[in-house]
Amino acid sequence: MKIKGKDLKEIPLFQKEREKFYVISLIATGDNPLILSDKESYIIARSAKGLPTWIWTKDHLPPEKYKEIESCLEEFFEKGENDFTSKKEFYDYIHNKEKTTNYLEMGFLDCEEVMNPLKGKGIFVRPSHEDKVTLAEFWRQNVKELYQKTISQTEALEEVEGWLEGKKFYVLKDQKGDIVSMAGYGVVDDLAKITHVFTDPEERGKGYCQYLIYSLGKMLQEEGYKPVLYTDYHYEASNRAYQNVGFQDKGYLINYRIHKS
Repeated sequence: MKIKGKDLKEIPLFQKEREKFYVISLIATGDNPLILSDKESYIIARSAKGLPTWIWTKDHLPPEKYKEIESCLEEFFEKGENDFTSKKEFYDYIHNKEKTTNYLEMGFLDCEEVMNPLKGKGIFVRPSHEDKVTLAEFWRQNVKELYQKTISQTEALEEVEGWLEGKKFYVLKDQKGDIVSMAGYGVVDDLAKITHVFTDPEERGKGYCQYLIYSLGKMLQEEGYKPVLYTDYHYEASNRAYQNVGFQDKGYLINYRIHKS
């Protein structure tokens, strides 16, 4: 059945895993999300057409529940590529039913207490509109690296405008004043999800990323939020940077794609 965002708090098992499934809570705060749930053992959520669908499931569901979820997915499928995120258990089930591609293990990390890294320094500031072009180019590179997609400069600039207007975006500048790393965040209740993390390829390996995440995480904790983030589970460089400032690995979810003709 369709449920409203506030109804997520009425699902105790989901609340126990709400940190790992932060995005579902974020989707629920949107203007017109599509959310289907039996209010007990699964939640399927998408904020808008064309965006990824997230699936939370209770562990060790019986076969009839998986069939029920599979039936619900018909309302989420669009013609063409459809992206999903779920636990490995549900991925294994749907992989045997549908042709899946773009398999990616996405790690989830949280931070109880941020730690000052031994390596890294820079100037932690909120960017200005004068930084738009640089941030847009960073975003274009980030999309290409993560999603193997190409976006135009116009699309990237529009995205950056949203960051600047939202005022939940920060950069790290080197001693010359050049932007070397960027990251933003979103908030739901007491959780703050760090996102859009990117470091200039020519400046990687110098500790900039971990110092930016340390600075941002410290600020968020001082404001009363618990920092969380997702990362490519097998991208050792970024995972090591996060762990160096106090983030802990709490397991992983699976990203995958299903094509519908």
